[in-house]
Amino acid sequence: LAVARARLGAGQPADGPGVEAAVDRAHHQWGRIDDVHRARELGPELAALRTVVPGRREGALEHVRRRLARLQEVQKQG
Repeated sequence: LAVARARLGAGQPADGPGVEAAVDRAHHQWGRIDDVHRARELGPELAALRTVVPGRREGALEHVRRRLARLQEVQKQG
């Protein structure tokens, strides 16, 4: 997430390969976080990045939103 923010902050275009790759990597790594609290903490930031950098794969933002909803349900139950 920090790399993607830094690239955008440096003026790189949202559809630039470096920015897209950074957001894609962040998304992949976020999907591997097992700690529900930590994943919920980082999820909104990733969703915000995905609104700016949707990437080439259709549905990435929706994937983040669905996982955030599931994480919220898990936290409510736990």
